[in-house]
Amino acid sequence: MEYKAVWPVSNRDFVSVSVRKQVDGVYYIASQSCNFPYAEKNGVVRAHLYVGGYIIRKINENTTSVTYISDTDIKGSVPGMIKNAQSSKQGQIAGRIFGTMQKSGY
Repeated sequence: MEYKAVWPVSNRDFVSVSVRKQVDGVYYIASQSCNFPYAEKNGVVRAHLYVGGYIIRKINENTTSVTYISDTDIKGSVPGMIKNAQSSKQGQIAGRIFGTMQKSGY
């Protein structure tokens, strides 16, 4: 996965493995970096995902609880102002899985 960074920061990529499991109506999606020999791209920094994922629990017909977990080393040098701006957007990540969950009937 490659993520486009804001100037002047280089793009980041991750080589990871993911699993999705449903237990008693709760969805678990987990990812972590792996050692798959995927070629590095010039100008892109290879980041490391220690652990990442979601816990998705339907509360009622109109409400779903989504817990997002991420422990990442983005490597390289990133100015504090850019780190803070990106961190403030992390809560929006849970919204990205809405379409996938709808297709699954959740």
